[in-house]
Amino acid sequence: MKNEISTILDKQALGVLVRQDALRSHHATSGGGGMLYAIFGTAFDALRSNRLRSFLTMLGLIIGVSAVIAVVTLTQGVTESVNQSFSSLGTNVLTISPGATSSRGVRTAGSSQTLTLKDAEAVSQLPHIVYWSPIVNASGQVIYLDQNTNTSVRGVYPEYQYIQNLQIAQGDWLSDADEQSNAAVAVIGATTAQDLFTDPAVSPIGQNIRIDSQLFRIVGVLQTKGSSQGPGNADDVIYVPFSAALQRLRPSSYVDQIQLQVDTTDNVTTVQQSVTSLLRSRHHLAGPDPALRQQNGLTSRPVTSFQGGGGGAYRGGGGFQGGATGGRQTGSGTSSSSNSRSSSTTRTAASNPANDFQVLNVNQLISTAQQNSSVLTTLLIGIAAISLTVGGIGIMNIMLVSVTERLREIGICKAIGARERDIRNQFLLEALLLTIAGGMIGIFIGLLAGFLLTLDLHVPFILSALPVIVAFGVSMVIGVTFGLYPAVRASKLDPIQTLRTA
Repeated sequence: MKNEISTILDKQALGVLVRQDALRSHHATSGGGGMLYAIFGTAFDALRSNRLRSFLTMLGLIIGVSAVIAVVTLTQGVTESVNQSFSSLGTNVLTISPGATSSRGVRTAGSSQTLTLKDAEAVSQLPHIVYWSPIVNASGQVIYLDQNTNTSVRGVYPEYQYIQNLQIAQGDWLSDADEQSNAAVAVIGATTAQDLFTDPAVSPIGQNIRIDSQLFRIVGVLQTKGSSQGPGNADDVIYVPFSAALQRLRPSSYVDQIQLQVDTTDNVTTVQQSVTSLLRSRHHLAGPDPALRQQNGLTSRPVTSFQGGGGGAYRGGGGFQGGATGGRQTGSGTSSSSNSRSSSTTRTAASNPANDFQVLNVNQLISTAQQNSSVLTTLLIGIAAISLTVGGIGIMNIMLVSVTERLREIGICKAIGARERDIRNQFLLEALLLTIAGGMIGIFIGLLAGFLLTLDLHVPFILSALPVIVAFGVSMVIGVTFGLYPAVRASKLDPIQTLRTA
């Protein structure tokens, strides 16, 4: 009888018979532990006999998992880099900048000239202000002997060091005496020092550099921040006394920025509102801040009233009444109402103008950066999730094909005593093996891609267990979800019909 079966069955079906026969004897002696072993061995042999098809089936899942891991790793690195850059400023720092100007329909933030030194002195008298400094920016060619570079120059008060948490590598920072005497001294950033002083044996301290046509003596070199490269490099900068910058580099009655340090983070919002109110008063801007009114859900339009009768007359800021026109007022009244609203809004804007300055705190910048990062992460993960879904559909498709190809094996297994749950578990385990293998390969590729991306972009590589666990868990869920239907379908097949069809 066994010889007849061997001639009928193919190699794989014969292997199933051997496992099932061993399973019955092992099950009788040691309980149900051998059942899982037999099912696992059968599933593994089925996948190994179709290596190329199994790999192609896993490919969509590998791409999806690796994309999720790489995106999350890169986003975490970028977020950490941004947070480090902002944390160097301190979370209790307020930056006051001029308002925006419009030129040919294009608005440029911070381009108007509205802030003065008197404004800085006035806001410095507000409660909870610890340090403050006006800032005037200049740029030009900086020359030392035969070396030259173009960099930004900032005129600041000595307190600016505490506001920005600047650390001195060599020499000293600007002093109060330097500010009071308009001294031509400078503190240079680490990148500027490297560009100008290429000989490591030459110390920058005490050397004279030429900024445009003015000579300045270097008194200090800053430690590197390493926060960015290129035009926004925080280490490529020169600091000079504010009075010297106004006198020697850029004579002006306006300042480019005012920076304040608040005593505690709890008082930042209060000080920000006080600064806004004070500057609006100094700049003769009537009414409260329109931005605050909008945040509170209020509008700048005056309250209008409708009076019934006649033709439904509208009575607003312009005092227009249309009752005498009766029913004909409907069309023209609508037009007049719109014009009246427009004129009322114009008058309200004129009586309650917007700020000609901006007050920002680091918490707002951090919150904005985090929100943008979260939105981008969600978008990219959503795209990667589509790939995971496609990979799951591919697994279901291949498992359905596998059920069709293995009708003889299913029929023989059920004929010799395999139960429906044994057949179901066998095919379900095959789907799980595919997803587990694809998930592990995808995690490895994703971590490698994330590391290479963060290395190329010069952002920290953060190895977090959460995205790995989530990606692996999702791959398991996909295996169960998309492998369950083919497994159930295989378990419900009639052995007589399957053997007849095969």
